[in-house]
Amino acid sequence: MIQCDSNTTSCQLPGMNCGQLYNLTVTAQDGVCDNSKAYLNLQSAPCSPTSVRASLLCSSNSVAVTWERASGAMSYRAVMVNEIHDFECRSSVTHCDIDDLLCGQTYNVSVFGLDDFCTSVESDRAYVRTAPCTPQDVVVDAQCEAGAIVVSWSPNPDAESFQVEAISNTGVRLACASNGTSCSIENLPCGYSYNVTVVSIRDGCESKPSPVVETASAPCVPRNPSASLDCVTNSAWLIWDDSAGALSYFALAEGVGGHTSNCTSVSSQCAVPDLKCGTLYTFHVTAANNYCTSNHSTTFQLETGPCALSEISAETQCHSDIILVSWEMTEDSPLYLVTAEDDEDKDNLLSCNSSTSYCEVRGARCGIEYSIIVSASSDKCSSLRSPPKKIRTAPCVPSDVTAVASCEEKGAVVSWAPSKVATSFHLTATARDGEVRTCNNSVNRCVLPDLHCGQLYSISVSASSENCTTQPSFPVDFRTAPCEPSGLEVDLQCETNSAILSWHPSEGSAQYFGFAQSEGGDMLRCNSTSTSCTIQGLECGAMYNFFIEASDGSCFSSSNSSVLAGAAPCPPATMRTKVQMIDGAPWVRTWWTPVDCSNVTYLVEIEGRIQNNPQTLMEVSSYWVERPYFEIPMPCSTAFNLTVRSRNSAGESEPSHVVTMSTVPCPPQNVTYTGNSQVAELSWEASVLATTYTVYKVSQAGRVEVCSGPELSCTVTDFDPDSTEVTASNAFGESLPTTDFTGPVLNRRRRDLRASEMIGSAEQNLGIPQITKIKVIGDSLYVKWNLVKHATEYRVIVHEKNAIQPTVVMTVDKDSYTVSDLKPRTSYCVKLSATNIISQSNFSTPVCRTTGPPE
Repeated sequence: MIQCDSNTTSCQLPGMNCGQLYNLTVTAQDGVCDNSKAYLNLQSAPCSPTSVRASLLCSSNSVAVTWERASGAMSYRAVMVNEIHDFECRSSVTHCDIDDLLCGQTYNVSVFGLDDFCTSVESDRAYVRTAPCTPQDVVVDAQCEAGAIVVSWSPNPDAESFQVEAISNTGVRLACASNGTSCSIENLPCGYSYNVTVVSIRDGCESKPSPVVETASAPCVPRNPSASLDCVTNSAWLIWDDSAGALSYFALAEGVGGHTSNCTSVSSQCAVPDLKCGTLYTFHVTAANNYCTSNHSTTFQLETGPCALSEISAETQCHSDIILVSWEMTEDSPLYLVTAEDDEDKDNLLSCNSSTSYCEVRGARCGIEYSIIVSASSDKCSSLRSPPKKIRTAPCVPSDVTAVASCEEKGAVVSWAPSKVATSFHLTATARDGEVRTCNNSVNRCVLPDLHCGQLYSISVSASSENCTTQPSFPVDFRTAPCEPSGLEVDLQCETNSAILSWHPSEGSAQYFGFAQSEGGDMLRCNSTSTSCTIQGLECGAMYNFFIEASDGSCFSSSNSSVLAGAAPCPPATMRTKVQMIDGAPWVRTWWTPVDCSNVTYLVEIEGRIQNNPQTLMEVSSYWVERPYFEIPMPCSTAFNLTVRSRNSAGESEPSHVVTMSTVPCPPQNVTYTGNSQVAELSWEASVLATTYTVYKVSQAGRVEVCSGPELSCTVTDFDPDSTEVTASNAFGESLPTTDFTGPVLNRRRRDLRASEMIGSAEQNLGIPQITKIKVIGDSLYVKWNLVKHATEYRVIVHEKNAIQPTVVMTVDKDSYTVSDLKPRTSYCVKLSATNIISQSNFSTPVCRTTGPPE
């Protein structure tokens, strides 16, 4: 039993045994009565696992950890730790494996018991070493003469010994072992290749094999060599049996006087050239591979033909198929035979007979090296035989001339068939524009950089040797990369967010590629075989760099020229315009559908003819605004065309479609009457752009139409000049009334009526806002007004009293506004009108206030 006492609501139980389940009882004591209550079970921490063992699983370089079951443990955690790494495994039984360990390491292994809440203290530790590391830096040295290989590697202190294995190409396994850093495998048979690996060993555990190193033993000695003599060229043709393990062969001829000659071959035959006449030669053959050379074969001897004739001479002329051969005549030799043999084509044998000291060998081909021998009979190895004389004929005209485009060099790479006798080549390339390029080289290749673009070049090559130069080869045509297209024009299609690119054709182009690069580097493209294409997907408001590249299917032209253009917004697609009278003056109000693009502003432009007179033209425009409507005051009787433009940072659109309208006519002028008050005949001058004239009788109850039509006169009964007015109208509205009449009785101006009465029943969609408060604050005025139904904004105009031009014109979207920075102690008048997207009310009655001193 374990107990603890406390005056508070907690205490600690000391000395609990691990892995035990305790029944916990709490007793309340007051010294008289004790109250006990058992209310829970308490599980102590699990015990530490015992008998911990760690065993290396060598083949997988993993460790198997085992232990005895620990009281109270529900699961276990095994941990392997050293100074570099740590690993762990978890298990509900008494063993687990830890995989993927590092080689050559020593680890401390311990195990912990676990339950749902606690971990035991660490168990006693076990120790384990992982598998040794693979040998590094393995090197194989073939000891060819000794028939052995020596294998070496870097030191590995973690290993006790090393095992070397060499597997031949036939599957035979050879091995050696060492405690150091090298060992030898001896008595290797000839003609085998080997794959060599090394493993490290410690306590019977082997590392993974080292990477394979290839080697081979010496090839076997060539057998059964023999030779035949070529009397014409004084060469020996050797043959032998193939040798196991040989990659190449070397044949050597050693003359009695010390002269040597040799040949090399990858097959079992070769020709030893240029032997001296009348000399005894000893021949042998050796075989070789990448690592070793065999001992030489058995030797044999061969004697070349005797040298009875003295030195001969041979010469050939440029562009001739004749070889002139001459020699010193000998006694008792009535006939000489001259033979000329192609060193590479033994069937190409030429000859001539002569009884003198020279002979012409005909039919010699260009570009050939001939061996020439003069003998006194048809037996080429007879005693009367000259030493061979080498002569090269003139080079052939270069053939197989090809020109390949070099896009990086902006030119061409020209090549042709090689020549055995030519010492230099001269290339000429002539363009249609007159440019001539040349190249001199000793090999069968020339690079022509930076040729003129879009040109057809004619290319020919001539070959030279000593003092002989061939005719130029048959011309080969080559067309250079196309020139950069010129005349690039960009037609931006704002409706489709596209651009139509057009350009002038480029000589030699098979296809064109158009590009649009944004400021962020994104690239859009199009291609075409004609001189235009369309780039889709432009972003409205973005700037693009447009350029064109031409291609002939192999190379692209340069692209140094470009056009910078922005994907400007379209003009408004739908517009509406109307003319309305405000304060007795015509105002043109236009509104439109907003353009679907970011940060767009708009400009309204009007071109008009005042009084429809071509001599009195007017141009007026708004300022750039963000809202989709604007109104502009206009003179009466003015015909006009109205357009709207859009713009943003990418540019400005074309004008919208033209709206053609006119303002209301001016009031009729020079109204006169004849007659009396019972019946009077009124007449007036025509008002420009008017289609209808109307005469009204006006009273306090309103006005009544008397007559209306296109005529310039009207008969009125019960005529009273003071209550009569005349207006002019067209499809866009009615003019202000004329109230000045001239007649036999009266010649006066009747009183002015309010503007709202003058325009009669003209439609007003919005009410007039009324100013409810103006407060003077130093040199500022705070203005407040009542809201008008259907109004979205209010136009506030402030001007000095009796001044013509306003001081402040502002558009606000609330019911108050503070006008600041006015002149101190100055009288200002304020008026305002209500407005929305299609209409504007008349202005309110001006209210005036005098500003105070500056604050």
